[in-house]
Amino acid sequence: VMKMRAVQGGLDLPAGKAVELKPGGYHVMLFDLHQQVKAGDNVSLTLFIEGSNRKRTSVTVKAIAK
Repeated sequence: VMKMRAVQGGLDLPAGKAVELKPGGYHVMLFDLHQQVKAGDNVSLTLFIEGSNRKRTSVTVKAIAK
């Protein structure tokens, strides 16, 4: 039985290596939506990234809902 649980403290992003977000692995779950997201909808997400120097930056990503 698979269980979903929140990542505590963040997700490590090793320099020069891809980290894939996908069903069955790390993925993004959206809460408290104002309307239902349907497959094919474009969704804007803001990701906050913290470097090894503790400086935080934000990146806006446009994703297609599956």
